[in-house]
Amino acid sequence: MSVSELLAIMEGAAAAREPLVLGTLVRTSGSTYRRAGARLLITKEGVPVGLISGGCLEPQIAKTAREVLATGASRRLRFDMTGENDGLIGFGLGCRGALDVLLEKIEPWRLNAETRRLLCGMNSAEAPRALVTAFEAPPALQGLLGTVLEKEGDADAPSSAMALREAAHGLAREALATDRPLVRALQLPEGGIECFVDLVPPAVHLTIYGAGPDAVPLVSIARQLDWRVTVVDHRPAMCDPARFPGAERVVHAHPENVVPHVPTGRHSAVVVMSHNYFADLRLLPILLKLDVAYVGLLGPRRRGEQLLREMADEFVPTPEQLARLYSPVGLKLGGDTPAAIALSIAAEIQAVLSQSEGAHLRQHDGPIHLSQPEETHRKSA
Repeated sequence: MSVSELLAIMEGAAAAREPLVLGTLVRTSGSTYRRAGARLLITKEGVPVGLISGGCLEPQIAKTAREVLATGASRRLRFDMTGENDGLIGFGLGCRGALDVLLEKIEPWRLNAETRRLLCGMNSAEAPRALVTAFEAPPALQGLLGTVLEKEGDADAPSSAMALREAAHGLAREALATDRPLVRALQLPEGGIECFVDLVPPAVHLTIYGAGPDAVPLVSIARQLDWRVTVVDHRPAMCDPARFPGAERVVHAHPENVVPHVPTGRHSAVVVMSHNYFADLRLLPILLKLDVAYVGLLGPRRRGEQLLREMADEFVPTPEQLARLYSPVGLKLGGDTPAAIALSIAAEIQAVLSQSEGAHLRQHDGPIHLSQPEETHRKSA
């Protein structure tokens, strides 16, 4: 389930003024399918949209969500698959992990468009955004459980809610400063409340220079990953948006004019697949000077080395710029069809932007998910 599909459900509910239940994975331990921060929506018909597990726990979540819709009271569910007998008498997942899911009733029409996007995992800003979810509290503060959001009609919120909102801003700043999710225990006048802070990263921007047939499967895969895609080509006949329904933009531009069409930043990638040596010779120096995290160059190693030699009279890349150049482009996955090549390119971009080595998981002893929340019980005012 992509974030675009989640957003479609959210926007439809907002237009129809129908409540939803938002499920947030707030804490995990051991081996789990998703990491903390994963979210799903449950419609008023009880249909779960999105995944927190591999589909095993969603029926129980949907059943409890109906109670949340009926009462309006948030509920925290704990699923523990760590017992030795789980495969026989428990959930039967064999994951040897435990997870906590907070279910809360939301009214999408009371949230602004940007908040609705963030709750679906879609961040249109250029920097990460933080979401704070209160998931454990004493009886006196049970009404505060849920994601701390600015909503219409909250001007008369109780003092405890206002105190939580003020403290949540501090937690958000801390998570953004450390660039990682966290769990913190806040101390309010009425008692302690446990909060999970998740970071929603900006969308990945992929620019593809070259609108040939082999760009089509790369755009399709990128769209499935909810990346924002721009296709650029110097040939007008190739710049037909109908060929790339997953691209946000299809632009006709020569290499010298490409800069305005290339999003930059640490969540940006460019792939050069024009199959035109002289176009690449003009384009590569321009791209290497940009603040992009990844520049992939299609073609054999010798071709890339020759391009670097020929452009050396006018431009010599710095070591930092060369470190962002991936030539030949892609991971060594095997296969030589356009779809297989596109898969290897997308996999390499994902690995680079996630700062992952892209190795076999069976050779990795640590946790599968790279960014686990920093959890302490330090009291925050």
